[in-house]
Amino acid sequence: MKKHGCEIEAINVNYKIGTQKTESPFKIFCRKPAKNRQEVGQESEEEARAEKTSNGVRHVLKDVNCRAKPWEILAIVGPSGAGKSSPLEILAGKVTPQTGSILVNQKPIDRANFKKISGYVTQKDTLFPLLTVEETLMFSAKLRLMFPQAELSSRVKSLIQELGLSHVSKTRIGDERVRGISGGERRWVSIGVEVMHDPKVVLLDEPTSGLDSTSAIQIIDMLKIMAKTQGRTIILSIHQPGFRIVKLFNSILLLANGSVLHHGTVDFLGVNLRLMDLDLPLHVNVVEYAIDSIEIIQQQEKCWQVQKEGLPPLPATGLEKKGDDQGEVRNSKFTLHQLFQQAKVADDEISNMATDFSQDFANSRLRETIILTHRFSKNIFRTKELFACRTIQMLISGIVLGSIFYNLKDDLTGAEEREREIVMKETSCGSYRVSSYAIANGLVYLPFLLILAILFTLPLYWEVLAVHVWGM
Repeated sequence: MKKHGCEIEAINVNYKIGTQKTESPFKIFCRKPAKNRQEVGQESEEEARAEKTSNGVRHVLKDVNCRAKPWEILAIVGPSGAGKSSPLEILAGKVTPQTGSILVNQKPIDRANFKKISGYVTQKDTLFPLLTVEETLMFSAKLRLMFPQAELSSRVKSLIQELGLSHVSKTRIGDERVRGISGGERRWVSIGVEVMHDPKVVLLDEPTSGLDSTSAIQIIDMLKIMAKTQGRTIILSIHQPGFRIVKLFNSILLLANGSVLHHGTVDFLGVNLRLMDLDLPLHVNVVEYAIDSIEIIQQQEKCWQVQKEGLPPLPATGLEKKGDDQGEVRNSKFTLHQLFQQAKVADDEISNMATDFSQDFANSRLRETIILTHRFSKNIFRTKELFACRTIQMLISGIVLGSIFYNLKDDLTGAEEREREIVMKETSCGSYRVSSYAIANGLVYLPFLLILAILFTLPLYWEVLAVHVWGM
């Protein structure tokens, strides 16, 4: 029996962001050198492109329609700045589109609950460098699963073997300062953290970025196995996939300037290119060739948009008659919305499935606090230099503060004790209320403490600002 999956549909999704520039109030301190003619020319080109935005608003996604099926991989491709990451961020709940709808199994998405049955692997590996691979996955399992300790350990070991990380399970993650596992292995750990709770949908933002070709193929191949064997819906963005990687994709979504130029299989993309009189050279990746030919494709799209009402229907090709993908070929007869409607294939197992999401967290607040405290303690005690510096800082602060009272005689009380006696005497005889004393004390000491805080912050702020401005 097949495992139930999640079918994701995006219908007429539009996402805009403001492009108004904000000037730093401290730009007088970071003057830039005079520009040569070439730099001035480049700036004029950028200004010309900026004029294409309306009222300081840039369209990141424009009428995006697509569908991702379970047991398959949907790859979002396109040149830099095409908006590849935006659909993933929308699904992950990081941003909200202005218009359009997202459906999960033909029902409107509930973003809070969708997070519980999905995993989002960001482009940057956000992991604690001082924890080992096994500890990282174990903490993820404890926080997201309500299993006994023995079952958690078994699940973590099984996932480590599945990801091929058994040889580095006791090795720290590491970073640029702490030596640890390799970049490809860190990416595996990031994926493992997000699939620990067995999500039905896995989103990955450029999972092969910064990796060598062998590691990239291994990651995509493992994602393909996850999709086939576990019924997961895999949606990923990728910049320029190689030959062997492209063959592993079930369908692709080609974006350019936020608009969809193709949604379907790689074979259908080749058909579309031939319809545009773009002959694919031998030994050239069809996806890379399409990305390199974006301007030509966009010009052809504009011509088709103008002439589409007068064009006769195109005869169906053999590729258009294959299985579930029969309506996903993009040609001059149909608009993208019409193609999207034709591409909807009835799948009773998916459409009739009840989307049951758990509303509760995996652990109680107390157990979460215990788990996080355990993780914090490991990170603190393994940061030996920072722990030693903080210890010395506290010792020095204690010595300095203690020196204030060092010369007080035994028969004299401290300043605080003396003031307390005065307050007790004056309030006992009805000179004033205790509440009035507390308010007056706060009015005097709080501004004083605020001034001290500002004096502490000012040099720190300027140093951090200088690093941020001049380090760019």
